[in-house]
Amino acid sequence: MKIKYSLFYLVFIIPIYGIGQSTGTTFPIQEKVTSIMNKSIKTTDLPAVVAIASNTNNDEVSFVYGKAIWTENLDVTKDHIFRLYSMTKLITSVAAMQLVEKGLIGLDDDLSTIVPEMTEIPILSNGKLNQAKNKITLRHLLTHTSGFGYGCCTDLELSQFDYEKWKYPDAPRRFESGTEFLYGTSLEWVGKVIEKVSNSTLEDYFRENITKPLKMDRTFFNVPDSLKQYIVSRGNRGKDGIEPLAENKGRVPKKKVTRFSGDDGLWSTPNDYIRMLKCLLNYGTLDNVKILNRETVVEMTKNQIGDINMNSEGNYFNPEYCCDLSGLATSSTKWGLAWAIDNKGKDSGQKAGTVFWGGMMNTYFFIDYKSGVTACIFTQHTPFNHIETTKLFDKFSEVIYSRID
Repeated sequence: MKIKYSLFYLVFIIPIYGIGQSTGTTFPIQEKVTSIMNKSIKTTDLPAVVAIASNTNNDEVSFVYGKAIWTENLDVTKDHIFRLYSMTKLITSVAAMQLVEKGLIGLDDDLSTIVPEMTEIPILSNGKLNQAKNKITLRHLLTHTSGFGYGCCTDLELSQFDYEKWKYPDAPRRFESGTEFLYGTSLEWVGKVIEKVSNSTLEDYFRENITKPLKMDRTFFNVPDSLKQYIVSRGNRGKDGIEPLAENKGRVPKKKVTRFSGDDGLWSTPNDYIRMLKCLLNYGTLDNVKILNRETVVEMTKNQIGDINMNSEGNYFNPEYCCDLSGLATSSTKWGLAWAIDNKGKDSGQKAGTVFWGGMMNTYFFIDYKSGVTACIFTQHTPFNHIETTKLFDKFSEVIYSRID
């Protein structure tokens, strides 16, 4: 009986579930994923979507639907080019941690000698400007505890501030570093730190140290002319964020970017971005290419803000664009060195400790280290955190976590 059971196990069980992996993390067959998601997409108004999931066995399933250019007849693919917006921040954070590994900068170094133009920016509180007392560190920037917000869409007082005679290169800070959480331009400053420490442009640094080694061949600050045909449509839902979805003009940028933003500047493809996620799921290594040490990635997944509360209830946001963090940043959510940390888990399958984030045009990712699963979804519409994409991503997650009958 033992021999027969072993043969059965080898022939039937291992090919389905894999060796050394929980059955709960093995994906359903692609046909099942497609069938279920084809039904789910009909409940949304989304004209195009690409979702991909991978696991530690390097299995992959996906869902691809719609047209790359909404008014034309070309099907979208996993190699079409999307605007990442804030999903740029993950790659910028990885770059910063590479410099920390090399000993070129410390997480808790005072940045006043590297970017004095940043540390000199005063703090705005109750209409008054005051010079900061605490130093700003790379850790503060990576965790959004530096005091920088977004005047457009995360802080009411910044949105009402009079910038006519303002002489600084960013909006005022809102609090002493290390005391609160505010989602904002911190990663823009991380990009500038990287450029100064590495003596390189952010574009060159990313290419040489991240995108080229990982074979992310369609990830750029400037999409080459030869690939602009692959840029997908984007859309909006009006100034109140609740109008019918309409396609934006200006699908292809006319001007070349010369200032490289570590905050929101990259373009990429679902196929490229999943390679970044797979590398991080595997603790910094993909296809024998190592971009970070394992212990670095482990540290990135840990709570770096202590008891600071990220609860977003009542926060200011712009209903046309960003950043309604409802359901994303709660009292139990924490921030690591590149992403938010979900400490509760989700009904769709992700375990407590899953790291995640997204971009303004409704692109999202998560990495569930406990289950050995990572996934991302790409749509292109505002406002951010819109239910049409988030509910579809939840459904995709639910499907990929389900077991094969």
